[in-house]
This record gives sequence, C-alpha cells and structure tokens, in this order.
Amino acid sequence: MSSTYRDLITAISPSLNLSNVTDASPSRLCAACARLVPDRLRAEGHKIKTDYELLDTFPEFPVLKASAKAGCMLCRLLRKTIRSSWAVSLRPMEEHGLGVLSAKDGLWDDLFGKPWDRQVRIFHGHFRLSSRGLHQDDHSEQFIQNLSIRFGPANLPAEEDDWPYKRQIYQVLMFNVFDSVDACEIGNVDDSTYTRRPPDQNALSPLNIELMKSWISTCKNHHAACRLDASADWLPTRLIQIAESEGLYVRLVETSKHLNKHLEPPVQFMALSHMWGDVSILPPLRTLKSNYDDLQQEISMEELPQNFLDAVLVCRGLGIEYVWIDSLCIIQDSPEDWKHEAVTMHLVYKYAQATIVAAAAKSSRDGFLVRNTSMTPAVKVVHASETGKQVGRSLILYPTNEESETDFEYEGSEWNTRGWTFQERYLSTRLIYFCRNVLQFECRTCKSSEEGETSLPGGRNNSLWPRTTMPTDAWFKMWTNMLIRYTARKLTYGRDKLIAVRSIVNEMKDHVPGPYIDFAGVWQMNIHRELLWMPWGAIPTYPDEYRAPSWCWASLDCGIAFSMISSYDRRHGEALEVVEFNEGALPTIVVKAYVRRIVSIVKTYPDDLFNDARKGGVLYNLLTDGLMPSAEDTQPKLFARGSLDRYKDEDGILEKQADLMYLHVCDSQQPTGLILKKRASGIRMDELVPDAWFRVGTASVFKDLRELPFASKGFEGQEKREVIIV
Repeated sequence: MSSTYRDLITAISPSLNLSNVTDASPSRLCAACARLVPDRLRAEGHKIKTDYELLDTFPEFPVLKASAKAGCMLCRLLRKTIRSSWAVSLRPMEEHGLGVLSAKDGLWDDLFGKPWDRQVRIFHGHFRLSSRGLHQDDHSEQFIQNLSIRFGPANLPAEEDDWPYKRQIYQVLMFNVFDSVDACEIGNVDDSTYTRRPPDQNALSPLNIELMKSWISTCKNHHAACRLDASADWLPTRLIQIAESEGLYVRLVETSKHLNKHLEPPVQFMALSHMWGDVSILPPLRTLKSNYDDLQQEISMEELPQNFLDAVLVCRGLGIEYVWIDSLCIIQDSPEDWKHEAVTMHLVYKYAQATIVAAAAKSSRDGFLVRNTSMTPAVKVVHASETGKQVGRSLILYPTNEESETDFEYEGSEWNTRGWTFQERYLSTRLIYFCRNVLQFECRTCKSSEEGETSLPGGRNNSLWPRTTMPTDAWFKMWTNMLIRYTARKLTYGRDKLIAVRSIVNEMKDHVPGPYIDFAGVWQMNIHRELLWMPWGAIPTYPDEYRAPSWCWASLDCGIAFSMISSYDRRHGEALEVVEFNEGALPTIVVKAYVRRIVSIVKTYPDDLFNDARKGGVLYNLLTDGLMPSAEDTQPKLFARGSLDRYKDEDGILEKQADLMYLHVCDSQQPTGLILKKRASGIRMDELVPDAWFRVGTASVFKDLRELPFASKGFEGQEKREVIIV
C-alpha cells in the first residue's frame, strides 16, 4: 500500500499545550508583550484596545525568535501561529504549517505588482469582552473572551493605481483567552452554565456531564421560547434502549409495545445527528427487514459504529435511557416504513431532550468523544492588574480553530454544510455539539460553550425554527430565508432535495393557510415570491435526471436568492393568477398572466463566469416589439432586464429565432417575472404538452426598486394569457 508524504509524518505535541497549560507555572512577558494587558478600566463597550506593535522580518521573524529564546512564551506562540497561518495559506496540501518558509513565499506579492521588502508589522492587539450570563448590558458581569492581533506588510509600494485599500492589507490571528480573575470570580456564580474555563481533556468529564445537565435543565425550566406543551408525551415508533446488565446492554425497542407514554416522569430520549460518510465503502449499522428481530434482542457493542457508541456513552452519562438514531430506528430497506417515519421526523428532534451533534466526525465510524488537546499549543503568562501591580494574575491563550469563522465552532463544521442535517438542526429544541476539543450548546434562547462563551437573546445568531406566534407573512419570510441557507448545502443524492425539507414543511403547516405543493416545494399562498428565485453564489448545474419543474428552486443544484420587495406603489400589470397545479406524469403549473414576446436578448456586460455566479448571473436586456402599435414601430425596444438560470447558452437562448416570452408575476418585487422558452414536448420527450413553456431566467420591467419602468406603456391593451409551465 502506497504512503503519502503526510502519512510519514508523526505529529509531535508542543511542550506546552492545552492539556497541561492550566497546571503550568506562568511565564513572564517581554517588554513588547507586556503592552498586551487587558486593562478593564480602559474597556470601550465590549472591547479593550492595547497599543501593542512589533516590526519583524519574513520568513524567520528574528525579533520574535530572539524574544522567545529569552523566555517570552507569548512571542513563541505568536511566531508559531503566524508561520503556521502563512504556510497553510500558501500550501493547502501541507496543513498545520508543515514545510519550510522562504523569502520566495510572497503572500502579498500579487497585490503589490512587485516584490515587497519582507517587513511585517504585528499590531492591533484587541481583547473582546463577553457576558457571563443573560445580562448583556451589565458590564460588571463580563469576562475576557478572545484576543485578535493583525499582521501585514509594514511598508507598501507607491499607490500608483490609486487603490485606497492597500493600507489596510492584513491577516487576523485569533486566540481564546482565559483570565485567572474570570475563572475565580465566575467559580462563585450559582449558575455553572457560564463558568469560564479552558476545555477539559475528557469530553465526558464529571464537570462536562454536569454542564450538559445544567444546559438542558435551564432551558427546560427557564426558557419560554424553548418550552413545549407540558401535556405532550410523544414518542418515536422505535428507540435504542441503553441498560446496565453486567456491562452495557443495547437493543432496539418498539415504543408502543415496551414503553408507557404516560409514565411519571415521562420517558426521555436523546437524538443523534451525524454524517453517515461514504456508504458505498462502509455503511453504518442499519436496521433491515432481515435483522429486525435480532436487533430487538440485542445489538452487539462491537457492531456499533463509533458515533453510535459515543452517543450511547453520552446518554449513559446523562442518565437518559433511550436514544434515537436514524439508521437504526427506521427500517432502511422498507420504503413503506421510511415514508411513515418521514412524516414524524420533525417530532423526533422537537421532543428529544437534546440532539447530540457529532460535529467533529465526518462519518459514522469517526466518533466524536476523543480529544487531542495536547496538539493545541498554548501559553500561560503573568500580567499586571489594572493598577499595574503583579498580584498573581495570569492569562491562558491558545489559537482558535481555523475552520470556524465564528465563536461557535460547529458553524464552520462540515456537518453544518450537509443538506439532511439542516432540518435536524433547524427543528431541534436544543442541541449539544461535540466539536473538536469543546462542547457547545444551542437553543432558541441562547448559545453557550464549555469555555463559558455565550450568545444572548435577540442576537443574529439564532437560526432555529421559531416556536412563537407570527403573522403569515413572517412565516413565509422564514421559509424563503430557510431555502436560501438550505440550497447552499450539499446532498449526496440530489433526488433528496425536496424530501430533506419535508420535516420543516410538516412543522410549518399549522401556521400558514393554503396547501403546500409537494412536487414543487412551494406554498400556494406564497407563489408570487417563490416563483421569483434566482441562482446565487455558484455556477448552477442541472441534474442528469428530472427532479422538479423548471420553475421550482429544486430543479437545479445551486444556492439561490429571492426577489427583493419594493416599498413603492408600483403599477405596471396585475399579478399572475394560478389556475391549477398538476402533479401528473409531467408536473406543471397553469397560470393566467400578462406576457410579452421577446424578440432578442442582448448581454449587457462581458463574460466573467466567477463573478457572474457570485452576483447572481449576467444581466441581459430583453427586447420586444409592439410597444407602440404604429407604422413607425419597426425596431425592437427595451422593456425589461434580467438574468438567465444557465450561464452558458446551452439551449440557444440567445439566438433570435428562439421562441422566448416574458411572463409577468407581480409589480411589487424585483425581479418582476420569468423568462420562458417554448418547448414542443415535455421534459420527458415521450410526453407531448401543447404550448408548454419552461423557465430559463428572471427579469424585471422596472429599472430598480423604484417606480421607473423600462417601457411606460406596460401591458396596456392586453389581456392575460393562460400559460402552461413545465
């Protein structure tokens, strides 16, 4: 078996790391680092600014190196982190800074147009403060959360091209910070949920077990936004039972036969959310028709994938006897059982005590409890108090996880990019994330972590499905915002695109009027908005097999955005009317709407495929005739501007002879309608649909969100036309 370069490398733990730094003796700081003092008397809001600044030379950083050799551990950490960050940026195949840096590694050369002088400025050392609990405005209840330091070129070439942003070129290093004062003071707070401390070496340490219990208990008893109906006693069809009988004993149980829903206290269960991994290589243990009876007798511990075993250990630690795991609690080779269970999937995550999220695992075999804190470099340094006196205060610092751009690591995890895990997160009442080396928690009221970090009520980070009463328009806005986030995720099988949001649909049904159109993934009462989606963020691709109608957001593989709402009272043409939805062999929507023939489409900007995709597509002018019914009206005239769903002209859309039409959806949004192309046959070539059209893009008859149309006549003198869209 061949080995890669990386296989031959044995990782060596830094002498001072996250696993031993707490018990280490603090070291003294050099004169430069002594300016990195978190003086809370100088706090401005949630930030403490320092005047730290240092000049050094790439690639050896001799100033930092000499200071580290003289005993400044913070200089050692800064040098190691900068060089590691540099190497990862330049050599994506050599992670964690492997490889020797040299003067040829010009990270900023391309920005300057000529080599830079290798002088690096390290500056802007700012500490951030965070609240200890749910009292955001109480500055007396804050702890130091992290330190950000910038590094960038010290001397910039002449700005001959007048680019004003060159003086702001820098990268940012982030360090988690633990002040000994915070640890001591918070240790006296009754609510241990917000205790500030470095991560434990053991994910299931007694302290972490109590912390998880506290998260769940506090949420259940004190968070009104998370509270469920007290009379609810819902249980899934099946659960995994965890028992102690001469060791750990696990089996599959049917709840209707083995559990009484009305027990006091009621039966409690957890749910597991995880990534299966490549099932073509080694699928996780699954319940099948052939092993169903055997799994009800006992599930061998040796057969459990590591994620499942870890979930069992978490439940045992929390004193919860049951856990729901998708591949075991749904009979995987029974379409009937899968369909039956899919209808109640949203209730599983809703009524679980908490969802265990294996955020650190990329497959069912990886596991999520093992930690490698010994591989994270850390330092413990003495620092002065606000009065300048040395009173035994110390700081522990270590680099944050580079995979996450937020304080909460799970936001940047691969688990958070998958399509199926979206509804599992969105619908859970509360979630406990097992990230790399840290526990984190999320509910509808707050976020928290093992390290004591919090995100408070009213923050922008809460992305869970609401449990409050809202107007219908607010629910539909939630739905479209959800689709924007969902479509940016990945699915192993594109055919699951509509299925993987079905649980959210089931949760939403009781809150909005009108039916949900299953075959197209739209709400009939919100059809004007849901027709006007646009590809966004990446080059769209179309599936090899038919998946959904062309006017449905699930018809292509790409992130999407929705039309903007105009605040102006725009009047150009009455809104589209839905005649019917047809879920036949060839699903269609039949509408009555104003239309205009498109005689030609003209591109407005040169090709730039990457930026076109990021901004939502190339813009095209749509030309029509007949705007001014007179003998002088012989030239096509501009009446709308829009973009195509396909960025390459695979269907000859730009050719004049193409049979194209603009269909008006409504005035109040931007874009205002669809670009359609006539098709002689249905998407399935053996089924002819007379006068059928399919969507190829979106366009607006208004120049912007204001009231200025491209053509003032609008649809005067016309009647709405019945159109079939496939």
